Amino acid sequence: MKKLLVILIAVFSVMIFANYTFYLVSHGGPADPFWGVVMKGLKDAGRDLDVKVVYLGPEKFSLKEFIDLVNSAIAKKPDGLIVTITNPVALDEPLRKAIKMGIPVVAINVPDTRPYEERIPYLVYVGMDEYLAGVYAARRMLQEGPIKRAVIAIHEPGHVGLEMRAKGIMDVLKPKGIPVEKIDITTDPTKALVLMKAYLMKHPDTDAIFTLGPLGAHPAIQLVEEMGLKGKVKIGAIDLTNKIIDAIRDGTLLFTIDQQQYLQGYLPVLFLKMYLDHGLIPQDKVLTGPFVVDKNNVDKVDKSVREGYR
Repeated sequence: MKKLLVILIAVFSVMIFANYTFYLVSHGGPADPFWGVVMKGLKDAGRDLDVKVVYLGPEKFSLKEFIDLVNSAIAKKPDGLIVTITNPVALDEPLRKAIKMGIPVVAINVPDTRPYEERIPYLVYVGMDEYLAGVYAARRMLQEGPIKRAVIAIHEPGHVGLEMRAKGIMDVLKPKGIPVEKIDITTDPTKALVLMKAYLMKHPDTDAIFTLGPLGAHPAIQLVEEMGLKGKVKIGAIDLTNKIIDAIRDGTLLFTIDQQQYLQGYLPVLFLKMYLDHGLIPQDKVLTGPFVVDKNNVDKVDKSVREGYR
């Protein structure tokens, strides 16, 4: 339990007499700006729908702490549970237990990618198609011209969603004979900068960097700026932040893939309430991405980024 003391627990109580209590448990916490937008969606939905919502997430990525939080949420016997299926094998037993207890489960951000008959029987998945995000990213990068060598900066190795993004990139580039590999940059931006710089020094022919989230994109932008590689090393990202938007505008970063994560916080609350009230639920998947943002449409999405909706 000591480890749980360092875990961010944000509770948004909309009304004292809220109709339901829903828990959202994610693998990500406050160190990643992505999850702040999800939390905003969760909070807004709770307010709009008169539902008490509780967010649980480890301060830094830890599968063990994440699973502990899932079990802790289940023990509270909430009216609904929203979970990222970061590791389907590790989550299989606790989530099946929750479902057997009568707790409806909605998956967000990362689905169970196993065959349907093996998949955790949650009600619906709300999020991006992670594999397609990688495919879209690789295709967009190739629009800028040939690639000599590419590197994929992964900040949470073993995270199913990030691994699927990386696979999508590799499946596009490798058949074209383009050397591409993954490197673990950790969730520490300072370490990420050092590790990416070391890779470029070891492989000076690298002219394309793919990052899988803001924890990779921000240090990659800093790296290119510090090393004077703007225009020489292309960067592609996934997810949106103000810094990423500014980097697209000034040409340091070519594009990013948006998954509209606000909806990943908001929609599950709506779906669970509709399910409990009326038995209504979308089927299989509700995709919130991928959507390519580049210099051609960056102004259209900038306002929602700065307002915290993306």
